[in-house]
Amino acid sequence: METAKLTLRPTRQIIELAHQLAAEDNTSITQMFSAFILARHRQKKQRHIPIGPLTQSVIGILKVPNNWNYKKEMEEILEAKYGVKP
Repeated sequence: METAKLTLRPTRQIIELAHQLAAEDNTSITQMFSAFILARHRQKKQRHIPIGPLTQSVIGILKVPNNWNYKKEMEEILEAKYGVKP
C-alpha cells in the first residue's frame, strides 16, 4: 500500500506517551496510528445494526402520513396507559 506523509502537532507529553506505547507494543507510531484509525472505522460500521429477515419482510406494510408525529403518539399512549404525561 502506498504511504503518504501526515503531519500532526501533539503536545510533547503526547509525543512521549506515543513513543512509550509504541515501544511497549514493539511497533511504530505510524503503525499504531493506522491501527487506531482502522479500529475506529470498524467500530463505527458495527454500530449499524443489521435488520433481521422477519423485520425485513414486514417493511412497507404499514403506511403512515408524512406529517405523523411518533413522539406525540407515544406521549398519548403513555398517558393513556399510566395516567401521566411524560
